[in-house]
Amino acid sequence: MNSKELADLLEISREHLVKVLQRLALGGYVHNQRGAGGGVRLQKAANEILLGNLVRWMEDGQGLVECLRPDGGHCNLTPLCLLRPLLGDATEAFYARLNSATLADCLHPPLQHFVTLHAAHSPLMQRKSS
Repeated sequence: MNSKELADLLEISREHLVKVLQRLALGGYVHNQRGAGGGVRLQKAANEILLGNLVRWMEDGQGLVECLRPDGGHCNLTPLCLLRPLLGDATEAFYARLNSATLADCLHPPLQHFVTLHAAHSPLMQRKSS
């Protein structure tokens, strides 16, 4: 699918979708191909994409709460707070739990079949397996 078709299907802004697709491409999750026959395709099979890694990549730079941001945030309570280490542990447990599932696990069975079938016939996936 191209980004316009996908944005229409998902009923979201094409501009926002393009930013998301660019981020996914930077992480090696999708391949964007321009021109005739172009569109966006998964870079790996859906059953190889761990959800925790994907969410962590997409949320890079975002903390669950202010004090967990990479820059430390601007919370005045940080020097006195005992909640921060608990939230840090909870965040890691969150990603670990998500990593027990793959993108394929989130697909409805008919959609799983569709994705698997199209991935097997994708020139990109055939090139990677060569």
